[in-house]
Amino acid sequence: MKKFVLFSNISVLFLAFALFLSCNDDKIGSTYQIFDDNPASNMLAANENFSEWVHVLEYSDMYNAINQATQAFTVFAPDNDAVRAFYKKKGVENIESLGKDYARALILHHTVLDSLSVENLQLKTSVTNLAGDRISISIDSLHAGQFVLSDNVHVYQSAVHAYNALMYYIDGVMIPLVETIYDRLSDNPEYSIMREAVERTGWDKVLGSVNDTVQNENGGYTVSRVALAFLGVSNSSFAASGINTFTDLTNKLASGTDYTNPKNSLNEYVAYHVLSSDYSVQDLEVMQGSDITRIWNTLAENQVFTLTVDTLAGTYTFNQLDESIAKTSFDEDKSNTKCKNGYLHEINGWLPVWEPQQSTVVWDLADYVEVKNWVIASGGAEQYQPQEPVSSEKKIDISKCGAYDYMVSESGVGGNTYAYVTYVNCKKNLSDAQFNDRVVFNLGYMGSVSMKTPTIVRGKYRVELSFVYLSDHNFMRQMTDGNGGLIRMTIDDDSATQKNTAPYTTVSKSTAGVYSATLYDEIEFDITANHTFRFVIMDPAASSNKNFSLQFDCITFIPIE
Repeated sequence: MKKFVLFSNISVLFLAFALFLSCNDDKIGSTYQIFDDNPASNMLAANENFSEWVHVLEYSDMYNAINQATQAFTVFAPDNDAVRAFYKKKGVENIESLGKDYARALILHHTVLDSLSVENLQLKTSVTNLAGDRISISIDSLHAGQFVLSDNVHVYQSAVHAYNALMYYIDGVMIPLVETIYDRLSDNPEYSIMREAVERTGWDKVLGSVNDTVQNENGGYTVSRVALAFLGVSNSSFAASGINTFTDLTNKLASGTDYTNPKNSLNEYVAYHVLSSDYSVQDLEVMQGSDITRIWNTLAENQVFTLTVDTLAGTYTFNQLDESIAKTSFDEDKSNTKCKNGYLHEINGWLPVWEPQQSTVVWDLADYVEVKNWVIASGGAEQYQPQEPVSSEKKIDISKCGAYDYMVSESGVGGNTYAYVTYVNCKKNLSDAQFNDRVVFNLGYMGSVSMKTPTIVRGKYRVELSFVYLSDHNFMRQMTDGNGGLIRMTIDDDSATQKNTAPYTTVSKSTAGVYSATLYDEIEFDITANHTFRFVIMDPAASSNKNFSLQFDCITFIPIE
């Protein structure tokens, strides 16, 4: 089998970032060019309303970097009132009080590689700055043609042309993300017990990381961005359960002292509070369909937690059926703390590891960190799991993202419209797709792919596949060429789970849409764990028909009583 390790175009951003940093105000021996046709820094310097920001540029040694003619930028420039209000909020008189590193972080946070027009920004929900962080973008409903950015900063003049940039004048300073989740824990004395648990188990290295370096199969290294969410427990929340010291916590968990062992109960406890993506509270509170409980994976092996909504009160409770602990929920005022590597959320209970009862699990086949990083790096944040159906579909080759272990047929593939594995977002006619996206597999006859499921609580389930049918699939529906897209499935390489199915033959009429087919009427899992789902394409048309593709949305595990 081919195993492709993560390679992300985000490394291109870091290369540009390095080049940008090299262009400081020391002109001796420099190779970059500065033209006199009003580059960005010069234009700002000529406008007295931006003298404070120009001073930040000069102090950070970034003035000439913004002027360089070999790059095109989008610059979000705060005016003097905005910068002075920022200093007042920080309790300082000037940028020198914050230091040169912070000044440089400010400039990077307000600069985007590429000049983005008003029309470009209107199509985006966020952009990635030179620090690798996302700046949110929304249309200003009160001021036509203007935008609202991160930290509720408003653009009041758009697309001012400089020689090497488009500049947007803003009424506030966007706060740069310079602290990791671990930094936030360390800085707050109310997290001293949790911080010690994080440090003793070695999770401080994970929660303190911004980038993850992965060796690829060619011997090189690729850098990807770390994105996590952490459920923090304050000392007062620990105290409510009789835990007043780190020793109290280890005693309650009966953890012994081998804290760095992933099997150690303290290590498992910390990992139970770490999620593998930068989920906000709002993300975590989204239920699936009519369900009032949702299962979430954690970085503790085979351990999950549930969130249950009280639809009348509008409240959300962790592990609601665990009667051994007090009800635990988000402290909304102390959650959604944005960090350089994700979110820190505070919860009001100590939340021990607990195995929940069965609940419906909707497995979106594109819901992997590797896919998310790849799609965002390749097409922008607005392309991944768009909130609404898109006006024009975007195809992104994710064959090498690292989420899918696949093998291509020796006979080759029939279609040339899609890569071996392609991420595609969905238009309005496919609005029933989970997260408005799908994954397309184009592996040829006898090609195969394996994927890891989310953690599934032990028990019996019916398993349903949601898939996309397009007019190109009509030959599969009617089996006029091949056998209808037949696939052979197994779970965990267990021959007892082997089953053949041809989902496209279940479509009753040739109308584009999202359809469902039953994969297993009943399957039982003996332990709570994630599983390896594998299918082999058994249709010869996969290597001969140009219209062949398998377009899968999600797989749903429905508990059987």
